[in-house]
Amino acid sequence: MSEFHFIDAGSGSKVHSVVFALKTPAAGHSGLSHLAEHMSFRRSHQYPTAHELFTANTLLPVTINATTLAEYTFFFASSEKANVLLDAVNYLYCGLLNRDYGTDEVILERDGVIFNELAMLEANSDYALNAAIRLTDTNKNAYQHAGGFAQTIGSNSIQALQDYKRQWYQPSNITTLVYSNSAHFFEQCKEAVTALSEEIALSAMKAQSVETALSAEKTLSAEAALSAETASSAEKTLSEESTLNRNAPLSQHPSQREHSHLDKEASLDAQTTKGENESIRHVLTWWFPQCFLNGLLQQEATLSTVAGLENTLIIDPEINQQGNFAIRLVTNEAMKEVASELSIEALPKLSQNLTHELVSDDYDKRLRQLKHVVSACLASLDIKPSKPMPNTDKHAEGVGAAIRYFAQLTDALDSNECAAKDCATKSAYVASANKVSHSYLRALPSPEKSVALERIRKARKDFPAQTSASNSDQSLLIPRLTSKYRHFIALEHLPALPRLLRPLANKTTNLKRFNAEHIASHFTPFSTPSPSITLEPASPNSASGYLASHWVYRIAFYQQSRLQAVLAHHLFWQPRTSGECYALGAATYENNLFLFGASDTNITERENWCHKVLSILS
Repeated sequence: MSEFHFIDAGSGSKVHSVVFALKTPAAGHSGLSHLAEHMSFRRSHQYPTAHELFTANTLLPVTINATTLAEYTFFFASSEKANVLLDAVNYLYCGLLNRDYGTDEVILERDGVIFNELAMLEANSDYALNAAIRLTDTNKNAYQHAGGFAQTIGSNSIQALQDYKRQWYQPSNITTLVYSNSAHFFEQCKEAVTALSEEIALSAMKAQSVETALSAEKTLSAEAALSAETASSAEKTLSEESTLNRNAPLSQHPSQREHSHLDKEASLDAQTTKGENESIRHVLTWWFPQCFLNGLLQQEATLSTVAGLENTLIIDPEINQQGNFAIRLVTNEAMKEVASELSIEALPKLSQNLTHELVSDDYDKRLRQLKHVVSACLASLDIKPSKPMPNTDKHAEGVGAAIRYFAQLTDALDSNECAAKDCATKSAYVASANKVSHSYLRALPSPEKSVALERIRKARKDFPAQTSASNSDQSLLIPRLTSKYRHFIALEHLPALPRLLRPLANKTTNLKRFNAEHIASHFTPFSTPSPSITLEPASPNSASGYLASHWVYRIAFYQQSRLQAVLAHHLFWQPRTSGECYALGAATYENNLFLFGASDTNITERENWCHKVLSILS
């Protein structure tokens, strides 16, 4: 069962916070743990509406969200109203344990919402540089990026999602932390979570029993046919094994041989185009135990100066699976391969390891000198080991306190006991300073969108049809939390406008209410309009590139009286639930109310959509 911990907030605190902490290891760069986090908010059997989270955060006195640090995910809720928070906890826990998802809703969240989020992040040059470094890093210490990348997130299947949640989203892997000034509230949370866990476990057992019975019946009916095929199948298998033994190593299946061959060709092709070799930047990496992170961060300016202003030095504060963090040095002066020594005919004979041998002697010497200078500087620094703590500045007081408590409880997030002992010595630090790994950096490739585009187009087509079919049961369209606490609904609970969008809001007026800006990016477009039951969809973006935009719409005074009804309606949230944008909502800023969207791929008609949604849904 779950562990429960009470953190006394003191008599002066009015806000209660509940945090669910789960160990959620990254699955390579796939972003599977990121997808599991998003889908936990999507819906559950107890809370079937896809916009439950959005209406609660917008209209009720409660904040519900999640964050991922290292290899842990934290789901949390905060409120001054204990009864509202208890129901928010119920909503969260049901979502955590839910694994029943439809294919369309997974596609819309994965290929729409999360892709838009990742594309927005990767449009930032610093983030894109770090992403490119991680994607090409093959060192044994290499990070596994929990969030995934725009080019990898689409690889996660619904089966992989369900298997991941089955393994990691279990009561035994969920620690409940309650920050409150009331021990009674802690006991209420404990009782609610325990009862819900037992109820869901019982339902799962019943479902499993039915599934087992059906499976047994199916197995019995298939046994006769199976036994008839056994002899011929055995003969065929022996024949195939004989062929395998003649043509391949025992450890390698033909499909694996073909895959590795294609990978090699693809890698070589990336280095050479029409016989001409592209420029390659070098990445030097030092891995240090996490206990030296705080000390080295204080020396980042010194290290950057030593590395040279023409190069880029990055201290990546994320802790990897081995309990280490990376210092990266990226050469800004690109190295040119000697084109005359390469030819199309020679490519199949080359290995990736030969690339370095083709570097001109002068550049090779400069690279070795750079390694030596930075390593010497690192070794000379007097860095004292210290215990790093997660950065919780962006979280509310209670949530941050609970995460820090959990970090201390687990001896720092994702820490390794052996590494913690070893890293306390100067010799371990010097050894890390003198051990450098070397990789190559190329531009972050654009994700392949054609297949995913068809998936999301079909999913968006089916999504409204499913909604229409369920219209007879209006309970499926009404969020439970806002329905139960309708007496608490008020515009005063609207969140503050995200800082990213405030410059746009500053340029709006009573005459110019809508303002938007494109996100500069190299990505191909991933936008098809979602059919709407009532509202006309916006036009898709140009095929020339990924043209997502941030936008704000200043709400006129006469429109504010309708806003509560608009925000409670499922059609308002359709651009978000159908994956057109990463974020959508209403917020306050400088005594004005705004509608807003972030990383919205359907911007062309969004201003008209704002006018219509405020009039039609009221």
